[in-house]
Amino acid sequence: MAFDVCHEQIVRALEKDGWQIDDRPRRLNLEDRVVYVDIQAMRQVNGSRQQILLAEVKCFPDRDSTTRELYIAFGQYIIYKAMLAELDLMTPLYLALPDEVYNQLFDSTVQRAVRDNHVKLVIVNLDTETVSQWRE
Repeated sequence: MAFDVCHEQIVRALEKDGWQIDDRPRRLNLEDRVVYVDIQAMRQVNGSRQQILLAEVKCFPDRDSTTRELYIAFGQYIIYKAMLAELDLMTPLYLALPDEVYNQLFDSTVQRAVRDNHVKLVIVNLDTETVSQWRE
């Protein structure tokens, strides 16, 4: 399984934000479909409760085909979210991406698609390897 080029920077940003990253992608299996979500992360909340999240990392490295990559990223996210619902897993799913990509590609139309489809975002500054925004 190949990870996106910014995968390690996203992992380090989540770790700095207090998340412990599982060393393997999260496997989802439903009927004949098997998919792997890039990141499964956990952290303690209030000292006792464990919080878990899944994140699909998208870096959009090819600036010449960003529209196509955006379609793929949204399609993956929606299918993964549907599989989680079918499996009755309440784990929140995020699309993790660089802040540069968010600022350049997420115009009003894409923002509307994010809102209408309830896409959760974690936006990361790759230079500082820090989470800049959580968008619910």
